Amino acid sequence: MLAFLRRRSDDFLDILDARLRDPSFVVGERPTIADRSMVGYLLFPKHEAGHDFSATHPAVESGLARIAALPRWRPPYELLPGKRMPCYASDQRPEFGT
Repeated sequence: MLAFLRRRSDDFLDILDARLRDPSFVVGERPTIADRSMVGYLLFPKHEAGHDFSATHPAVESGLARIAALPRWRPPYELLPGKRMPCYASDQRPEFGT
């Protein structure tokens, strides 16, 4: 099941990567709700999500950086109240879907 979901997410990321090569944002030159909504799914650290966008989808990484550069932007974990839970993922775990 994890391998199937990984293939599905990789297909989505390939489409998004191609889309973000030309315009600055998903729909055009200005951020929309589409850009802001995808961030909630894509801004997890590599060791939590298993994706290294700089290696596999550089346009997605650039798009996330453009979102992060917007005025008054705050990363999702900064917006959550309270202390962040510890991350129990280790660098020794297998990549997602393998």
